Amino acid sequence: MKPKALWIEDSARLELANLCGPVFFNGQCRLTLAEDVTTAVDLLSTNTYEAVIVDVRLPPGSDVHWRNHYRRAGADKVGAQLGLKLLSWLIGGDTTVYPQAPPDWIDPVRVGVFTVESQHELHPVLEPLGIANYQQKVADLPDTILNDMINGLLTRNAS
Repeated sequence: MKPKALWIEDSARLELANLCGPVFFNGQCRLTLAEDVTTAVDLLSTNTYEAVIVDVRLPPGSDVHWRNHYRRAGADKVGAQLGLKLLSWLIGGDTTVYPQAPPDWIDPVRVGVFTVESQHELHPVLEPLGIANYQQKVADLPDTILNDMINGLLTRNAS
């Protein structure tokens, strides 16, 4: 059976042709998209993924806990950085962020961050969580970047 990958990205539908195309063409994994934190938590709680790629700037979705975090940050994706809060809960087990226990299958080597924020900005949060797979969204990235990130996570998990 093919490994499963989850891409948590609010503009994933806009990126289907450019970034998801190479993943689907490669056929190495089954890719699922989550466009908000609520959907991501639902998927992470009911499925196991060998690779999880997370954006930092995410909308909350319908869950009241995530909506409250978003509102407290001024209802602004840039300020709320719900992707980092999701990772603090998911990897760090921070139940002050979200009251449900995170899934027990998750491990930092399965997680990558793909975002516009610089590594310098995110290092203080990602390093303590053990997340080493990071890619900044910049102009002129190859269309294969999502596929490359997923393959990197799958390779690390296989060893």
